[in-house]
Amino acid sequence: MAVLETIMAANAAYGVIKKCLENGREVKDMVGHVGKFLSAEDELKDAVSRKKKNPITAITGGAEGDWDEFQALETIREQRRELESWCRLYGPPGTWDKWQLYQAEARKARKAAQKQKEKEREELVEMVMMCLGCLFAISGMAAVIFALGRYVEKW
Repeated sequence: MAVLETIMAANAAYGVIKKCLENGREVKDMVGHVGKFLSAEDELKDAVSRKKKNPITAITGGAEGDWDEFQALETIREQRRELESWCRLYGPPGTWDKWQLYQAEARKARKAAQKQKEKEREELVEMVMMCLGCLFAISGMAAVIFALGRYVEKW
């Protein structure tokens, strides 16, 4: 379902960008929509790669949406080429190149944030496992002491 929502977001952002360019609005007014379009493209690529890597999809033979996903990626790729030409044609010189640099930095920041989130999750899992280990160790020691007390007939 996330794939369809992503495709819809990309198409909506593309429509707004195209209409703004046709009406002659400033390119700087459309940067938010361009960002939504390009982030939707990244999300779609990530969703497709996650689907391909999913072991359940491999077991069940989930290839039913492959053609739709391929078509969506091709459509977005074509729309991206059109956006590039529009930004180069209607925007100030270097607008697309600056956007590419900004997008690369944003991608790096998102990756760093994702790695940090994964690291925090691993630390949380490790802490929970340590707590469970301590709990089992204390329970085991209590059980041994109880069994020893029963064996010596103190209880």
